Amino acid sequence: MRCSSWSLRWLLLLLLFAFPATAHAHSPVKGLGDFYSGLLHPLTTPAHILIIVALGLLAGRRRPFHLKAPMAVFITTSGVALIAASVGGIKAVHPALLISIALCAGTLLTLDRNPGTLHFCALFAIAAAAMGLDSAAESASTAAVVKTLLGNWVSLAVLVCDIAIYVSLGGEAKWLKVALRIAGSWIIAISLLVLAFSFRR
Repeated sequence: MRCSSWSLRWLLLLLLFAFPATAHAHSPVKGLGDFYSGLLHPLTTPAHILIIVALGLLAGRRRPFHLKAPMAVFITTSGVALIAASVGGIKAVHPALLISIALCAGTLLTLDRNPGTLHFCALFAIAAAAMGLDSAAESASTAAVVKTLLGNWVSLAVLVCDIAIYVSLGGEAKWLKVALRIAGSWIIAISLLVLAFSFRR
């Protein structure tokens, strides 16, 4: 009974991310500095949240736990993509691509699959590139753009890394394996809802 109660609470919380909301996706949040706007940007886009959570959970459950290679790829790729988006004039990435990444990661969680290091790093690179290219900063000031991009870059890396570290603390606990598979199935379900809303708009 306790397990089903917790499952219901988590499901309701995650479903909140499935509904579209007004977000300052590509411009600074009013009332905040440029750097802090960048920090908050990944948390204003449902698709980005799904990807970040899925990557963090995947990285945390991998055995042996080793973040150095995937995070080095993620940090480098996201930084290059953020710069390319702002300099190259890329305004956004199609939602279907972002959601497909979340679906892929959610499926790996649900099936309890542990991809090899090469495939794992490739997934991190694709996710970082997609989120970076979807996060172009718009401002009349070059300094403001740099601060926003820096905040966004730091936020992406810290969020994924923190989730992975916290998950890894559970070790090989059976309850954690079950919880992660359930989380994976929720990520799949919410991703499909977000995708449906994006096509509806």
